[in-house]
Amino acid sequence: MLTVLHITIFLQVISEVPLVLVNFRTNYVLIQSDTFCTIWCYIDYVFNVVILMLICYGSIERYLLIFHNNFISRHLILLHYLPIIICIIYPFLFYFGFIFFYPCVNQYDYTKITCQGPCYLFERIPGSIDLLINLTLPLSICILANIILFCRVIHQKHRMKQQQKWKKNRHLVIQLMSVVIIHNLIWLPIIICLLITLFAPVVEQILIDLSVNLFTYSIYIAIMICPFTSLLGLRSFRENLIPQFLVLNQGQRVVRPAPHSPGLPLMTLSGGINNTGSNAYTDVHESSQWQDFTLALFLQSC
Repeated sequence: MLTVLHITIFLQVISEVPLVLVNFRTNYVLIQSDTFCTIWCYIDYVFNVVILMLICYGSIERYLLIFHNNFISRHLILLHYLPIIICIIYPFLFYFGFIFFYPCVNQYDYTKITCQGPCYLFERIPGSIDLLINLTLPLSICILANIILFCRVIHQKHRMKQQQKWKKNRHLVIQLMSVVIIHNLIWLPIIICLLITLFAPVVEQILIDLSVNLFTYSIYIAIMICPFTSLLGLRSFRENLIPQFLVLNQGQRVVRPAPHSPGLPLMTLSGGINNTGSNAYTDVHESSQWQDFTLALFLQSC
């Protein structure tokens, strides 16, 4: 599941981020045509919903892997491969129909990311269907599944018979939870703002400003951060990286000037006595010792 998710994020980064950077630099889209804007909207919406749906089912599957491993192993095709295929194919088909064939006239803005979006978004019924089914529902299921998973893990961790099971599966929880938390923090304000905008009789100007100036760009923050959070969740990566980091920090020292009273000899860095009265420094502080200690506590807590 995480492999498919990372591949999807990678494809979105290499296909969309260059277009966004061009828009940042020139304040215009790369190609100012309706065809280009339509294709960009299709790519953007498909990737966003595929990632949300994969994270949503990944939260459910992770619960099954930890607490019902034998059950999911017996139904691997039905509970693993088939949901992944549905999460990928459904957004492609949905947005292909709504973006390319919905009977409305697109009015693109060539100064906005994704040219301000396709015309069906501004229709109440199709816009509501897209928002509620493709965005709100996966995010709600994801939050609920992770709350249940977290509570079950905490409960099982405090039972003596489940300590070994927790040690075996905690890295699976940590790795997925890091990705889920980032996407939830990014998508939850966006969806709340969109729901208010869609159903409120009067839309506040601050919501419009947030949607245009902040939420449009925050989605790309999530897809750029997620690969790094997943790497930190890998035990082998932490075991190889942190010892190297400790070795690099062992040579770092902070040298501070020592207070000196007149008439007293100065201690040199080599440990000898400097009787010439020249400027010397002492109190060599091993700053890396504190860093090593805190990192050791972090590793022990993990």
